[in-house]
Amino acid sequence: MEIRLNPPDGIPPVFIGMPFEEAVKAAEVWGDVRVLGPTSLDPTVKIQAVNDGFDVLLILRDQKTVNAVDVSGPDGDDGDGDDGTDLRVLYDGVDVFRTPARQLLPMFADRGHRIDDTDPESPVVLDLTIAFSRWTSQDVPVDPEDGLPLYFTAALVSNENPRTP
Repeated sequence: MEIRLNPPDGIPPVFIGMPFEEAVKAAEVWGDVRVLGPTSLDPTVKIQAVNDGFDVLLILRDQKTVNAVDVSGPDGDDGDGDDGTDLRVLYDGVDVFRTPARQLLPMFADRGHRIDDTDPESPVVLDLTIAFSRWTSQDVPVDPEDGLPLYFTAALVSNENPRTP
């Protein structure tokens, strides 16, 4: 399966600003869908599509329209970027979960994009509004220079920057 990041518009077939009902239906392409929230402590509604080895989370802060889309990559990489699934999460033809993080961020910078990597575990491509994460509870290969997972484990696309420099 291929999932294409399309910042700042979303991750097709889900787009930022899409109404709740349409988002639930669109998310079915990725797997079994469930709706989480709102709760008394958190008014945000989340629509989660779960598939074998990955999930996609749609975030609706106002409970009505999609504000962000987060895809979490598969677990089980043995160190060569092959996680045993056919999932490919692409931005401009590059698989963001199979390209080492140390190579991916300079690729964005070389294309003229601004990177905020003050938090190396969660860098942001500011003008594309893509936030990456290297956080995982899984036993995965780590980068010998910084001790973080070698590959990104999640990518969030929104219509606003999570951090401003």
